[in-house]
Amino acid sequence: MRRIIYLQPAQEDLAEAVLDECSLYTPLVEPQEDGSLFCDLSGCGPILDILRAIVKRNYHLTGQRARISLASSRMVAENALKRSGLPQEKLYLCVIRREAQFIEVLPGREEEFMASIPLEEFTAITVQESKKLKRAGFSKVGELKGVPVTRLVSLLGEKGMRLARQCQGIDDRPVLGLYPPLEISYPLVFNEGSFNRVFIDIQITEACQVLQTLLEKRNSGCRIVGLEIKVAGQTIRNENRLKIQGCRAEELAVAIKGLLDKMEFTQIPEEGRIILADILSLDWDEQDLFSFLPCERNDSSIRVEKVMEKLEKRFPGKVLLGQEEVRREKILAYFDPWRLNGVRH
Repeated sequence: MRRIIYLQPAQEDLAEAVLDECSLYTPLVEPQEDGSLFCDLSGCGPILDILRAIVKRNYHLTGQRARISLASSRMVAENALKRSGLPQEKLYLCVIRREAQFIEVLPGREEEFMASIPLEEFTAITVQESKKLKRAGFSKVGELKGVPVTRLVSLLGEKGMRLARQCQGIDDRPVLGLYPPLEISYPLVFNEGSFNRVFIDIQITEACQVLQTLLEKRNSGCRIVGLEIKVAGQTIRNENRLKIQGCRAEELAVAIKGLLDKMEFTQIPEEGRIILADILSLDWDEQDLFSFLPCERNDSSIRVEKVMEKLEKRFPGKVLLGQEEVRREKILAYFDPWRLNGVRH
């Protein structure tokens, strides 16, 4: 089961030291534009001990109480903090301390917890979309559970296909590793007790599309592509240094699948992670054609002269250099009908 935390600091900007503290326990640290933070702590050790360390660090730096939630998906964790009122206590655990206010949505109670959220507070839809649903007769998230997907699609478009699952607290979106900035991590999920290569290849292809979008937003590319697989408590890692900075999904997918082909497993893998490292901005230099001067590399002009000499010896009198005036006029006559130089067609 996934264990994802969502942290909202009292200040707008999250202290970099707090990000450093989170990255000590997990590589999947995803800062948000509003100053909040997602972390995937699945399989990282005692959750409560990690949370205490993070909130103490934040309180030591800011002196203000943070708000933090824990759930099985990022959708549930985010809505646990952003809803105005909490439902009955049997669905969650709430603890308030000097350093932080902590809310945990109990495992298996996600659907009930989400059902009472008003549509205008549901983070999966926009304000305009919530108004559209209200005009259709809906007011709370739980009312959308039994609505046919075709009806939701007619109201919200493609978003309606995912909304039915999100209303139940099911969210397949992974927490990405975006900190530190020079590295991006994307988690891979394996079916428990089996290793389906077709399913893994589909995951890799979808992951590379997301990674391409992230790199394009940064106008960056990566020089190192890595794959990390955890097997029987041990971590196997392969990486490949690209000749040029890569940012296209197709290129990344080929490199990652190649790394997976080279790995040998004695047991069924437990989890995996795609890693893009050495991320640098893409610099595009446009050539000024008016100031462009041809350059000779490796004595190319000398080699051309030697080749022409050999051809002249092999075909005497038949090789004409393009720089000769007669040859130039004959060639131009084929393209310029006003040239009267007696060229026969």
